[in-house]
Amino acid sequence: MQGFQASGFAEFDRMAMLFRRTRELLDTLTATGDLPEGAMEMLAHETLPHVEDIEQGFRVSLRASAAGLAELRALVARSGVSVGDPASTAEARAALIETMHDLAHTGAAQPEILPAPARCLAALAHARLVFALLPQTPAEDVRYPIGRRSYADIHAPRGAGQLAERIEELERNIWAVATHRARLGDGSYRRTYGFFDTAARISGKRFLAA
Repeated sequence: MQGFQASGFAEFDRMAMLFRRTRELLDTLTATGDLPEGAMEMLAHETLPHVEDIEQGFRVSLRASAAGLAELRALVARSGVSVGDPASTAEARAALIETMHDLAHTGAAQPEILPAPARCLAALAHARLVFALLPQTPAEDVRYPIGRRSYADIHAPRGAGQLAERIEELERNIWAVATHRARLGDGSYRRTYGFFDTAARISGKRFLAA
């Protein structure tokens, strides 16, 4: 790919290529209203699995101190799981965290002896960095073609609940793009475009050389 410079770290290079290719697909969609050949396969087999890695990394890494009790309840409820009312606040918090971790390991034969999912945790850490840097993107680096040249209004997630919402928004929008249901110009689509725009930028040559 033009302009791509390998870092020497295979996993970082894989993500950098994924971000650039996804942004190119979004560029084509925004410019023409249609996706290029092979786009659906790319989104289904590379982009969406990466977003799912971010989501699983979030569930695995969530700690009891990361959110208030009401926020934890909302996170679990969003997954379609109901939790009873334990006797104390401490028990309630512990039960909710355990449920989140169980959801992260759904389908695993022996979740209690699985190693830490390094790839998912790396995907989450990188996503946190992208969310934090997105509103700081210089005007000359903003590629979104509609409206003003700024992402300053797209604030970084505050707290576990907002982070979960932004991750789910990424997943919804990539599905919408893949199924030709994306609403170009919508604020949600713009945030998703901005995520991949920023991810591609910070994975580029200038970031590696910094």
